[in-house]
Parts: sequence; C-alpha cells; structure tokens
Amino acid sequence: MVIIFIGPPGSGKGTQAQILKDNSLPNLHLLTVSSLLKEKSDDGSVLGNDIKKKMDNGDLIDDTIVISVLNEKVENLNNEQILIDGFPRSSVQAESLNSIFKNSLVSIINFIVSDEQLLERIKKRSLEESRPDDSVYEKRLGIYKKSHNDIINSLNKYYEVIDIEANNEISSISKKIAGKLGLNWCILYWLLNAFLIISPTQEISIGKNSRRKLTR
Repeated sequence: MVIIFIGPPGSGKGTQAQILKDNSLPNLHLLTVSSLLKEKSDDGSVLGNDIKKKMDNGDLIDDTIVISVLNEKVENLNNEQILIDGFPRSSVQAESLNSIFKNSLVSIINFIVSDEQLLERIKKRSLEESRPDDSVYEKRLGIYKKSHNDIINSLNKYYEVIDIEANNEISSISKKIAGKLGLNWCILYWLLNAFLIISPTQEISIGKNSRRKLTR
C-alpha cells in the first residue's frame, strides 16, 4: 500500500500522516521528501551542499535528484506500507510515480486549503518552531500554485486523485481521510483490541437482546 499526500505547504499533510500512522496503520513508513533531501544535504558532498542552499532559499530541487533519492529509499523498503508527504512537486515527478510504484496500489490525497488558512497556520507554526523555509513561505506557495494544475493532470493519467477539504479541525480532516482510504475498519479494530487487552474475557452486547463472550 502506498499513500501520497499532496497539497500546499502548511496544509497539514505531516500532521495527518502521523495521525494515520498512530490510529490506523502502525506499520506505515512516513517519508517526507524534505527529510530525505535534508539527509543528503547534511552529508557534506558538493551535491548535498547545493541541495541545502536551494532548500534554505525555498527553491525547487532538480527533478532528477528528487526522483533518485526517493526511488532509492522506496527500493530499500521493499514493498512495505508507505506514506509520502511532499511528492510530487512537478509534472515530471508525477510521471515518475508510475515507474517507481508500478506494482503497488497507490492512493493520492489532495489537500485543499484556502490561502487565508494557510497563512494563519504558517504564522502560528513560525512562533512554535524554527523552520528556515517558513521565512520564504510566500515564494514556496507561489511555486506550488504555478505547478499544481500540471501535477494533477499528470497524476490523473494513472490514478484517481481524491480531494479533501482541509480547512476544518484536525479530527474532522482525519475522519475524512480514513473514510476515503477505506480505513474506518482499522479504527474499530484498534478500539476492539484495546477492549480485549483490558478485559481478556468479558461479555459485550451484540444488539439489544443478545450477549456474546469474547475470549482472547
């Protein structure tokens, strides 16, 4: 299973990715392209230093570099559950998904958030965290908007892109995502499992007039 979150910077992709892992898919590997690139930028190489400079300035990294870094990581994970945040960021990267994940089921969630809400979130985040890329947020948002339609058109050639209105409360957005991915059963499973851990043998109600004993 491969899940891809796309959306503007500050749309809550990272937050929702962690919630999905914590509540529904505990074995999910969370991959952010920015983290993968940061790992490379810290290795002291000429390429790494070039990546670092571009990231600090809010510039896009060359498609070939991004695709190569991601593909290497995916191959190492060997078909495990993956969620990717921050990819694709260009139509070229979008086209590459079909080859990177040619034998995998891919679900794509597109976060839709108003500009006003995005700016409010970024201002709040800048007060709570120290992120160099937030200082060039408007530039990053402009780059995102310029390429977004082309990315969606490229993705639609191979996949269904699921739009999620992400202006709401975090919990509301989480429920929408779980529903679209067909993961509501996971939430029920973990609730039931927690019940059984608390009480290995206990009667529970199944309907109004019947009771059934569950034993682990």
